[in-house]
Amino acid sequence: MVVLIDAKYFGNMLRNARRKQNIGANDAAKILKISLKELHRYERGLEPIPESILLSMFHHGYCLLSCRRSRYK
Repeated sequence: MVVLIDAKYFGNMLRNARRKQNIGANDAAKILKISLKELHRYERGLEPIPESILLSMFHHGYCLLSCRRSRYK
């Protein structure tokens, strides 16, 4: 089974996750090691997010969850 998700969907997911964690666009660009211009293009869905950026997003997300879980144990 193949599920196709467009760049706009991932862009919204990226923006919403960033805002939920109260991370500014400049900081998010630094964390993902991309330019602010690239981040805005990805968030607007103008360009598909490269696989390396998606992997980095998931890695940072899992690290954040791990830190939060260990804090509440």
